[in-house]
Amino acid sequence: MGGEAPNYTERALSATPLDPAIRQRHWAPGLNQGYVPQGLTFARGTLFVGTYLSTEPQTNRGAAKIFAVDPKNGAAIGGFDLPASIGHADGLAATPDGGLLYLADNGRALYAFDLPRSLQAGIAVAVGAPRKLDKDPALGSNFLSFDGRLLWFGRYSREDSAARLIAADPATLFGGNTKPFRAAEAVRSLTLPFHAQGATFDAKGNLWISASNGRMGKLYRIDTQTGAVLAQHAAMAGLEDLARGEDGLLWSVSEAGSQRWNSWATFFPLLFSFDPALLK
Repeated sequence: MGGEAPNYTERALSATPLDPAIRQRHWAPGLNQGYVPQGLTFARGTLFVGTYLSTEPQTNRGAAKIFAVDPKNGAAIGGFDLPASIGHADGLAATPDGGLLYLADNGRALYAFDLPRSLQAGIAVAVGAPRKLDKDPALGSNFLSFDGRLLWFGRYSREDSAARLIAADPATLFGGNTKPFRAAEAVRSLTLPFHAQGATFDAKGNLWISASNGRMGKLYRIDTQTGAVLAQHAAMAGLEDLARGEDGLLWSVSEAGSQRWNSWATFFPLLFSFDPALLK
């Protein structure tokens, strides 16, 4: 297992429902500095992890940073700081050529950054202005994925509130419109499972949604035409964003066991890959 092991605890990793499908495990980056892992994407042969700084359960926003991680050994090989307006770095997605990094932040806005220039500068280099979202309670920016044509994003919601899975053209989102994005601009708007935390598309074009809180986690495979849940699988608490690696395996990260959430029963602050064909 690669990456930098936590120095703030000697807890053993928890057993999880995904263990039979997991192939690689690395410690999430920045744990010892107090960063909480959130967003995740794969580009340019590298894993990019969105994080924010917090060691207190009551503090849900902080200085945010993108870590670049070598998927082979878990080593942090670079990264860059994000603007002060971003306090959570929930969801990440990249264009196929790795030129643009899209980011969803739970402050109800979507961002686009020049990935190569940001890595070189050590600080985020924006491409245009962020696109704010309308105050419609069904809209939100807690996760983000890109299928090569459309950006898919949505809001984390508990059982007492509804949320929508939105697909939109990046040109619509970042084409210069200064008004908040409205649901009417979406190419598709679908029902979203509760507690959604992340999304990615597998090699066959299936959409996967991760969902979790401090006590449970789930993985859903979603029909992108209807929003119907085609399959669901138990996972670990604290499950965050999803990404697809070059080998077709899916990657995820859990915040359970970060310094902020080290009191949870589950301890699994890892970046890990898994084979969706082995899920039960």
